[in-house]
Amino acid sequence: MGRLCKVWALSLILIFGVYSSGCPKGSVTHKVTVAQHNFRSAVEALQNAEVAEHDKGFVPDDFHIKMQEIIEKIALAGKDLDNQLATGAGTATIKVKLDAIYTLLDSLNNDGIFGVKNVGAKATLEIALDAIKAIVDNALVEVS
Repeated sequence: MGRLCKVWALSLILIFGVYSSGCPKGSVTHKVTVAQHNFRSAVEALQNAEVAEHDKGFVPDDFHIKMQEIIEKIALAGKDLDNQLATGAGTATIKVKLDAIYTLLDSLNNDGIFGVKNVGAKATLEIALDAIKAIVDNALVEVS
């Protein structure tokens, strides 16, 4: 998890870099950057919830490992999106990056959360995942 924290710290630095580079407020880049900040927080909350449910014994080790691997991929995809935003990528590129994140979110659901048997743990993780998907959906609206 230390590596994931470093990825998030770098993402935060890149977000501040985009803000300080003067992306116009109200621009697609600005709106997606704001969404990316919310996304980062929501993914961190999902990870914390998954770890807590695993620690309670509600998420089996094999699903825990698989979900943590996918969450790391989501974090890296978020970093990639940050890099694209920082370099002023066009909306088509941003959309491709958001679509890739959405695919990873679907994978997290299908390959991890779906297999959790405890109803309460599964509901907690689904709610956290839905919050992330809503953020990505909103960002996709901005680039469409």
